[in-house]
Amino acid sequence: MGKILIVAEKPSQAREYAKTLGVKGKGNGYFQNDDYIITWCIGHLLELNRPEEYMDINKVGKKWGLHRLPILPPFKQFKHQVKASTKNQYTILTQLLNSTEVDRVICGTDADREGQLLFQEVWDLVQCTKPLKRLWVSSLTSEAILEGMKQLRTEGDVRGLAQAGYGRSYGDWDFGMNLTEGFSALFGSFDPIRKKPNVVSIGRVQTPTLALVVEREWEIEQFDPVQYCEVEAEFKASTGNYTGKWVVAPGESEGKSTSEGNLQNSNGPVHGLDRVRADAIAAKVKGKCGKVHSIEAKEVQEAHPLLFDLTSLTVAASKRFGMTAEQVLKTAQSLYEKKATTYPRTDCNFLPVDILPKLPSHLRALQIEPYKEWVEEALEKDLPKGKRVINEITAHHAIIPTTERISPEKLSPDEWKLWDMIVRRFLSVWFPPARYETTVVHTQVEGEYFRTRGKVLLDLGWKKITGDKSDEEETPKRRKGKSKNAESGVDGEDVNADFVTLPVLSMEEVVTLLEAMVKEKETKPPKRYTQGDLLKAMENAGKKVEDELLQQQLKGKGLGTVATRPAIIENLLERGYLLQDHRTLQPTEKGKELIRLIKEELPKAQLLVSAEMTGQMEFELAQVEQGKVELEIYMAQIEKAIIEILDELKAFEKKFGKRPLSLAPAKMKGNGNKAVSKKRTSTPEGKEEKKLPSQEMEDSAQSSVRISSTQPEVLGRCPLCSGDIIEGKKGYGCLNWRKGCTFVVWKTPICGKVLSPTQVKKLLKKGSTDLIKGFRSKSGKSFSAYLVWAEEGSAKLKFVFEKD
Repeated sequence: MGKILIVAEKPSQAREYAKTLGVKGKGNGYFQNDDYIITWCIGHLLELNRPEEYMDINKVGKKWGLHRLPILPPFKQFKHQVKASTKNQYTILTQLLNSTEVDRVICGTDADREGQLLFQEVWDLVQCTKPLKRLWVSSLTSEAILEGMKQLRTEGDVRGLAQAGYGRSYGDWDFGMNLTEGFSALFGSFDPIRKKPNVVSIGRVQTPTLALVVEREWEIEQFDPVQYCEVEAEFKASTGNYTGKWVVAPGESEGKSTSEGNLQNSNGPVHGLDRVRADAIAAKVKGKCGKVHSIEAKEVQEAHPLLFDLTSLTVAASKRFGMTAEQVLKTAQSLYEKKATTYPRTDCNFLPVDILPKLPSHLRALQIEPYKEWVEEALEKDLPKGKRVINEITAHHAIIPTTERISPEKLSPDEWKLWDMIVRRFLSVWFPPARYETTVVHTQVEGEYFRTRGKVLLDLGWKKITGDKSDEEETPKRRKGKSKNAESGVDGEDVNADFVTLPVLSMEEVVTLLEAMVKEKETKPPKRYTQGDLLKAMENAGKKVEDELLQQQLKGKGLGTVATRPAIIENLLERGYLLQDHRTLQPTEKGKELIRLIKEELPKAQLLVSAEMTGQMEFELAQVEQGKVELEIYMAQIEKAIIEILDELKAFEKKFGKRPLSLAPAKMKGNGNKAVSKKRTSTPEGKEEKKLPSQEMEDSAQSSVRISSTQPEVLGRCPLCSGDIIEGKKGYGCLNWRKGCTFVVWKTPICGKVLSPTQVKKLLKKGSTDLIKGFRSKSGKSFSAYLVWAEEGSAKLKFVFEKD
């Protein structure tokens, strides 16, 4: 009998297989003994060919253009080529597959769609016909590998997974290659800073992810804050002082008093009081006595959090340590390869029933400091069986520590941070809920009511494991609470809201109002995404889809997969669509213009910015994986969508010509992806050289002329000379600048706002913009106004307010 060839994904994985199976001999690119040969792939050894391989270049030319599109090879005719960087290992693997010494093959790559694909590409290209089995493991411990070798899956078991892998690969190629070339030919330009084309990259997952960030930015820009007031009072009781906040009478609807001075925004929720009503309440109760109207006390329980999947782990690490999505994935993968944790690329928060008998082994591996005491306590408890732990799983269960004893000192700082979080989360499922007593008190003064909330810890429960000991020394006797920021729950979440300290009170007790304060507040706009927030938004994109079947498919798989989402964010940063400002993400002008263009002018292409498109593709891929839909049908649907979008782009080009988008900003080295301005000339002393207005005008106009070869859009007629106004780098200028026309509207921010081309069009046509929201005064207050010409024939602008 010949040898069994096991193909791993990476050398580190192959070493673990060899160690477990006792394979000690080493060759060039493989391990071997009398029974096994173990080799590896180093990720994808093959890559899909460039579009030009399917074209008659002499006929269509080398220059990108819509005339060359579509390029849609039949799915059985896609061509692969060996990656130059992995050519040697590819040669070794193909020789071993064809070797007469080998009579059986086991695919041992990572147990997911992408792991299956990178093996399948080579297997199919070589056209190997030897018996094939699949090794499916969730950790690289010897115990898991040996168990996997006893339960090898057949080639038929993973045929659908392989087909889905091809579908993902071919579909993304079709979208990316066709639409990136199409959009770049129509909306790209030459980037003089980088001295290369400004490519408008389009992706099946990348573009709708960009849309999430852009739409959030628009919400922030268009947010109209509402000013409101709150009345806060301090009371003196026999056992101490406490504070309360004015509320409507208990039992009444908060919206009932709107006409009496409560403020309400356009969406309906009440935002406190107006100033007149707040002052009236404060004056009414000043110096008066009140009584305790009601005391409601109840016990609440806070269950342990779910076990980590990759997304929740990333969100937690991003919030606590500021780690990027790419850092978390890389570190989690390293922990997996070191046998410290189970498979990281999982979208599941649960464990299967069959793992229950093995959990004590996982616990015993953690009998080291600082976990030893908790492990011993957990080993005396029953195994966790609740649905928050044991439930239906997907391809892989939640991320937990393995049965391998780990030396923390051998982990890197980042590895230790993640491992510690995973260990504590795992241990917490053996412990009871955290228990609190919450108390809500309503104090009545002169017919007005003030609410006070108190909270006291009864039992830490699982929180003693996660390190949340902020209120460990609390005692139930005092009904003591904390200020808003005093206590953080698991992963930094605030669990105390507006709880304050409460003395012991009794019903109908008379209290003295010491002070009533009116506090001015303002509603806040939505926050920009952090990388962790964006991952969660990508995962939950199904919430924006009405179709229930698609919602179920998107649950946990929204835009992309847990394995691909970090790379998508990195691509958006690298390609100049997003900027990283400390921990938050914001879109560049290039990113905003692309999404605005698709949403406002390209109806067919709107599939590219919707969760529905990605949801439908994920749904169909799942059907392919389950053998319910043939790959040919899936690819036909993709090709149909691409052809419709390309036809729309061709019609746009015929009607409007080319329209370059903004360039991606330059990047500041060593400071994330912050934008930096282009350097200007300097004096010998290093001070910035000041240019005359005429020189700056010429710079702006020349910028417009330099891109005139790409047919910039004419925004309107010049008020001074009736020439064409187009967009330049620093402003909107007249093409007659060489003839002496000095008209230019600068892109300098006006109270925080920069005029868009659409707004300039309105100005030139009607003399006024639409109402613009979100201007900021010097005091920081937000306001809305129209912009109009300050005087006829002038480029100067002034505000006109709605009431005028």
